[in-house]
Amino acid sequence: MDPKNIVENIREKISEMFYVGPKGVIGIDIGLSAVKFAEVLHVSDGNYKINRYASVDLPEGTIIEDEIQKEDEILKALQKGIKELSSSNKFACIGLSGPNTLIKRLQLAGGSNEEIEDQVNWETEQYLPFPIDEGNIAFSVVGENQGGGVDVIIGAVKKSVLMSFKDIVERTQLKVKIADLNAAATINVFEAVMGDEVKVKGKTWILMDLGAQKTHFMIYKNGILVFFKEINIGGLTITEEIQRQMGVNYSEAESLKIHGDGNGNIPEEIVDLINQVLDTFFTELKKTIDFWVNSTSEESFDGCILTGGSALIPGLPEALQELFETEVQILNPFSTMSYNQSNISEDMINDIAFKGVCAIGLAMRSLPK
Repeated sequence: MDPKNIVENIREKISEMFYVGPKGVIGIDIGLSAVKFAEVLHVSDGNYKINRYASVDLPEGTIIEDEIQKEDEILKALQKGIKELSSSNKFACIGLSGPNTLIKRLQLAGGSNEEIEDQVNWETEQYLPFPIDEGNIAFSVVGENQGGGVDVIIGAVKKSVLMSFKDIVERTQLKVKIADLNAAATINVFEAVMGDEVKVKGKTWILMDLGAQKTHFMIYKNGILVFFKEINIGGLTITEEIQRQMGVNYSEAESLKIHGDGNGNIPEEIVDLINQVLDTFFTELKKTIDFWVNSTSEESFDGCILTGGSALIPGLPEALQELFETEVQILNPFSTMSYNQSNISEDMINDIAFKGVCAIGLAMRSLPK
């Protein structure tokens, strides 16, 4: 290694040892349509306080699937968001999702830590969308299963994807200390908001993160994630259809989709376009539910919790309530978390509640000891 690089590494390590700023991390959710930033504090009563938040829109096509297409646009958004956040924290937790990631529950035979690790590698390999030696894999034992073995939640990401996002974040003044999966971050907020209610034995919950190009569909039971599927339909599908059919630009199509005309009414032709896309979406959801029912013989749910910007689509919660035959709620972090009124204005609350959950969940992570 170059002597200059050695000196820089030593200087960086010393700086981290004597760092006296915030002890948490900035959660950074680099999505397909925006980059969201959050800083969350652990408060004395054991709850959380949202201290800072920022969001910067990305141009269309900046990220496709999980591959960065326009590095300069992401870097500009990162720099702008970090400036708006105005935090002295220099550590980050980044979120990852897409076709080169995996989150899954495995039921293993159990044994020593080394034996479980071997079983994880053996079982995970058959589900990975990439060779196992090209990925980073982490797992957590979450309890015993009925067969006498152990339940394990595994998370995996392709190394090249992880490094591409880590490298671009570190071109700012931040240091990436943690990388997590977006689904796990959403669950962090879900558990914090719902409390003991979701840990009641035998209760089964649907959790859905409705994003721009994809939807994360999760089933949570007995305090753990038991099923996850990424559905390649999101709010952007509707926006693009409105653009195509109505001859308007992206911003105008987004506004028509969520707000309708200037009086808040959704024109009938827009409602028809939304319903066309939602019919396809509901068909996919029905297939997913049927798979779960056929696999487990469980036909009922104790509730459905929605988050993500596409949860704002008018009439969607009511339609999902009819499809799932259970109560549908919006996951609102502010129902249990306080916030810093000096940094977060009232007009930001709604946007954060729908679109900021993943960034908040990432910011809830603690620095490694």
